[in-house]
Amino acid sequence: MACPRVSVIIPTYRHRDFIERTLASVFAQTLADYEVIVVNDGSPDDTRAVLAPYVEAERITYIEQANQGQSRARNAGLARAAGEYIAFLDDDDVWPSDKLASQVAFLDSQPAVGMVGGTFQRIDADDTRGTLGPFHESITFETLFTANPFHSPGQTLIRANLLKDIGGLNSSIWGADDWDLWFRIAKRAAIVMRNEVALYYRLHPGNASKQTARLLRACCETIELHLRTVDRSMRSALRRRSQRTIYAGLGCHLVSAARKEARRGRFVAAMSLLRGVLPLRRGILFDDYVRREFLRDVVYG
Repeated sequence: MACPRVSVIIPTYRHRDFIERTLASVFAQTLADYEVIVVNDGSPDDTRAVLAPYVEAERITYIEQANQGQSRARNAGLARAAGEYIAFLDDDDVWPSDKLASQVAFLDSQPAVGMVGGTFQRIDADDTRGTLGPFHESITFETLFTANPFHSPGQTLIRANLLKDIGGLNSSIWGADDWDLWFRIAKRAAIVMRNEVALYYRLHPGNASKQTARLLRACCETIELHLRTVDRSMRSALRRRSQRTIYAGLGCHLVSAARKEARRGRFVAAMSLLRGVLPLRRGILFDDYVRREFLRDVVYG
């Protein structure tokens, strides 16, 4: 039996209300040569029962494991994947119908490119579409210190041999394992972002990215990990870029929340939130931009 062009890997945890819509967007793809691997990461709800009809109809390959986190779930799917290309998709997001066809055609035509991605558009729990995410015209190892260009791995398509050669995702990095992956891919092959919507990213109270302090710490750890591989003369400038980005995307929200708690007289809660920005202390102390923004948020919230 011929291998599929694409292995679609969907880790799932406690999203039984969204997983069927996610699968429907895969089954609606105009490119039909794919396999679907769903990894149930120890979900405490009835996800297994929801997925049972798809397993019985042989529409998905189903893997169940004790809860180990999203990156390990993705790696479990990768270990079973037989496709030429890998497409990750989170269990609450959906794809436009031409996502796979467009990205497969691009990688087929660009052998030097290891990964292609597109932009994303926000949707809510009812699938109402909102604002568009940013487009990054150029992505290199160095530009990755300035920003994580992909909000979710669901925006991308990656060559399977490349992904397996670099060992999949780093499961020791919570929340920023995708950013770490882009760094490691960029060392081996070109990454291209195309200015077309490749993912509808769902916003709802259960998003893992809501755990701001933990995510901020993981982002800082990821940056420090990859700074070790660049010339010492470049490290300060690249660290400054990344700390500005991390503060603007995450740190400012912690500081504003801390100020609100302090105004309510909840000083213990406020200090707990402020501790969340400690991984950025070097930027707060020594970078004019981060220090100015931090002080402004402390004063004005």
